[in-house]
Amino acid sequence: MLKWLLKFVLQRLLILFVLVVASAILPVASFWLVRDPLGGQLFFWLSPWTCAVWALLISALLGSRFWLGREYVLAWRAARGGYVMSSVKSTALMFLSLFASYFFEFAVILLLPRSLTSLRLLPIAAYAPVGIAALWSVSGGIWSRTDRIVEGRRLADSMNEEPE
Repeated sequence: MLKWLLKFVLQRLLILFVLVVASAILPVASFWLVRDPLGGQLFFWLSPWTCAVWALLISALLGSRFWLGREYVLAWRAARGGYVMSSVKSTALMFLSLFASYFFEFAVILLLPRSLTSLRLLPIAAYAPVGIAALWSVSGGIWSRTDRIVEGRRLADSMNEEPE
């Protein structure tokens, strides 16, 4: 039983490691991969998965404004409905970006004539959902609610302080 559990955990860690390494390398290597038929196939099938990882990371990091401190992250999570709802929304965004990336790739392949320009456009189309997720996360909707929550907490803390 313990051997099976250890094997299962090591397999999952290996998958995670490969996905993180591919997510870091594939966006840069994509412009060279699409020039070759085998590289194009590899790029076509792997890039939406790395796009989903990047969309998840970028939307969570930019949306939470983690660089401003813990209270902003907690306020961002509260504005999104708590920990569970925040995780559900992030997972939904990840799968939406996965399907959108496949959609954009199919649109470039099926709607544009095969040329050098369309090959150069394919990586941009494949990773377009990452840009959309980044713009969505900094658009102001969640940020303005987060600012109101943080300011409300500061006001409540200042009212609860006892005079010296």
